[in-house]
Amino acid sequence: MKSKNWRGLAFSAWAMISLMACEKDNNGGTTVGREGELPNGTEIVGDITKNTILAKGNTYTLRGGVHVSKGATLTIEEGVTVKAITNSKTDFANTAYLLVEPGSKIQATGTATAPIVFTSNSATPAPQDWGGVIICGKAPINPQGGTAPSEMGTGVVYGGTVANDNSGTLKYVRVEYTGKKQSDSKEHNGFTFEGVGSGTTLEYLAVYKGADDGIEFFGGTANIRYAFVNGAQDDLFDWTYGWSGNAQYLVGIQGNDVADRGMEADNNGDNNSLSPLSSPTISNVTLVGSREAKTNDNPDAATDADKGKTLGLKLRAGTGGKLYNFVVYGFNNGVNVEHQVTIDNALNGKLIFANSDLYGPNPFKSSLAALVQSAFFKTEVTVSANDKPSYMNGYVGTSATGAINPSTLGAFFTGGNFKGAVETGKDWVSEGTWARK
Repeated sequence: MKSKNWRGLAFSAWAMISLMACEKDNNGGTTVGREGELPNGTEIVGDITKNTILAKGNTYTLRGGVHVSKGATLTIEEGVTVKAITNSKTDFANTAYLLVEPGSKIQATGTATAPIVFTSNSATPAPQDWGGVIICGKAPINPQGGTAPSEMGTGVVYGGTVANDNSGTLKYVRVEYTGKKQSDSKEHNGFTFEGVGSGTTLEYLAVYKGADDGIEFFGGTANIRYAFVNGAQDDLFDWTYGWSGNAQYLVGIQGNDVADRGMEADNNGDNNSLSPLSSPTISNVTLVGSREAKTNDNPDAATDADKGKTLGLKLRAGTGGKLYNFVVYGFNNGVNVEHQVTIDNALNGKLIFANSDLYGPNPFKSSLAALVQSAFFKTEVTVSANDKPSYMNGYVGTSATGAINPSTLGAFFTGGNFKGAVETGKDWVSEGTWARK
C-alpha cells in the first residue's frame, strides 16, 4: 500500500479541484458548487480527510486503497457509479478498495431505481477485479484486548466499547466483481463490516459475482435488513469475532462456477470461548445452493475434482446464534456443526436453528451424535432429502407452516411470519435495479 503521507497529498490535490464544482440553479443559471463536491469523472485516490460528496448521477473512478479518515464523512448520492481501476491479480499494493476508518462515516443512500453501484472499470469484468467496501467501527469484538487490525487497511485498528457506534448509512448499494487479494492469504469480500455498531444503517445491499464472501461481519453489533448476494465464490454470508447484531430478509444464491457455503459462522478461531459471543438473531433467510459448483479456496485453481462439496450452513469455532425462518436448498450438504464449544452451545440453547426448512441429499453433514442432531433440530424444522420445497421458485417462495412470528424476537423484526425471505407477489429483490440477478 501507499504511504499515508503520499495518500494525503494525493487527496489534497483532487479535493482542491472539487471546490470548482458547480451546478445549475432552477433558472438555468450557474451557482457555486457545494463544498467538497467532486466533479463528474474525478479519479479518487488517497485518503479522504475532509467531508466529500459524490454527486447524484455522476460517475467516478477509484484507484488503489482509498480510506475515509480523520473523522471525515463521505456522502454518496443516488445514482452514483464508482468504477474501480483494475490491475494484475498479483499486484496487491495497488488493489482498489474503499475503507471507512473508525470515527469517520459514509452516507451512501441510493434508491431502488437509482442505486449506488461500485463496479469494475474493465471492459470484460470478472470476480477479483478489485477489492470491496470495508467499514470499520468502535463496537465490541472478541479478540484479546477488544481491538484488532483491519484485514485490509494497513495501520487501521477497529473495535472498542461503543455498542451503538454509528458509521453512517449504506442503503440501496451494490458492489460487483469484488474479491481481489490484498495479500497471498487475504482476500476482500463484497462488504466487510469490522466492529461496526448498531447506530449504522445497512439496508438493501447487493453483491454480484465476488471471488470471496458476499457479506462478512467481524464482531460488532450492526443490524442488516434486505440483502441479496448472487454468485459469491466463497461464502454468501459470514460472521466471526463476536457479531451480535440482528438480520432479517437475506437472500443468497450460489453460482454454478465456484462456490462454498451459504453461511459460515465462527466465534473466534483462536479461542472458541472468547466473549462477546457471536450470537446474532436472524430471521427470514433463503439460501439457494449449487450442486454443480466447484469448491476451492483458490477459485482460479478449482477443477472438476472440487465438485460436490457445497454446504448450506457451517457453524463452528464456538459460534452461538438464533436462526429462524430459514429455507435452505440446492446444496450438496445441509448443516455442519464443528468444535466442542459450538456443540455445547447447541445443547445449551445458545445456538438455535428452528422454524426452518432444510432440503437436500445430505441435510446434516456431521459426525455428531443423534442427541446433538435432535437438540439442534428440535423446533419446527423440516428436514427432507427432496431437491427443494414445492413452494419455492428460485429464491421466491415462503411457507407459513411451522414459522415463527419474528416480532417475538425483538424490536428490530417486523412482519415475516413465514419461512423464507421473499413472498410470491412481493419480490423486493426485483423492485428497481438495485439488485443484479
